[in-house]
Amino acid sequence: MSPKDSDVRARIERYRQLCEAGEAATVVEATRKALGDRHHLLVARGAEQCAERLLYDLEPSLLQAYARLLENPAKKDPSCAAKGAIARALVSLDSQDSGFFIAGMKYRQLEPVWGGTVDTAVDLRCSCAMGLVGTTHPRALIELVFLLHDPEPHARSGAARAIACTEPLPAEAVLRSKALAGDPEPEVVGDCLSGLLQLEADEAPAFVAGFLDNPHPAIRELAALALGESRLDIALEILRARWEEQPLKRDSDRVLLRAAALHRSEAAFDWLCAVAADGDKTSARLVVQELAVYRVNDGLRERLTEVVAERGDGVLQETFERAWKRARD
Repeated sequence: MSPKDSDVRARIERYRQLCEAGEAATVVEATRKALGDRHHLLVARGAEQCAERLLYDLEPSLLQAYARLLENPAKKDPSCAAKGAIARALVSLDSQDSGFFIAGMKYRQLEPVWGGTVDTAVDLRCSCAMGLVGTTHPRALIELVFLLHDPEPHARSGAARAIACTEPLPAEAVLRSKALAGDPEPEVVGDCLSGLLQLEADEAPAFVAGFLDNPHPAIRELAALALGESRLDIALEILRARWEEQPLKRDSDRVLLRAAALHRSEAAFDWLCAVAADGDKTSARLVVQELAVYRVNDGLRERLTEVVAERGDGVLQETFERAWKRARD
């Protein structure tokens, strides 16, 4: 470790200790000083404190630090560590600076990597998208549509998640359009479908169910998981109906069981326990494994213990003991 790195680490540690032990006024002043530091890592720590402690009075200092880091950014703030922390802090502080967020959504920072460059500002753009949603900017959705066509798939996903937090009807129109148009990355379509289920509980489930027949297997899977995660009653009904209409279960059908496990309702647990009791062996093992995440649910544990014992399948019993022991440990 170089002397310079040692000095930075020491200053960060002193700042951390001061924040843990210092009085509120002392922490505010130390954080203001950290935001003005020449090293991006200390600035990032200061921004994190602003978010954690909701230091509203330091919003001007955050903005000043961000502006300073835009000068020779790849050198002053590699990987956007500080600028990203500042953007997240401003979101936590409910900043109404729509100009900052709009500019941040367009910011790119290309840094050299082996064989080319990488844009390190993707997370920054996503944070700014969520920040813009929290403002009163009248054209927020319009600005978010640009990000929905960002070159980076993670940024497009961030835009979809942010759009789902805007005015429901226009947001639904935008997300439906994007889902129907598709995307080179299935995850972006999946985020659009999840957003639609968040926005509209009556009409969206049927729309999302249409993607269960999509030619792309990843999109079919993401549509099922979005239905499960929505926790809507109608979504569970859709998943169960799809499962029951196929008498010979394929591996691709079993994502419906994984989706049902995400639903986390008693109705979902009832169905999955029934599959464990009477379904084909592969599906029963999958159910046992997927439900193991609910290790604190003693009632579910007792039900599955009884189901597995009554089935008398040695492999299923071993799967249950291994999966639930691992979850318990």
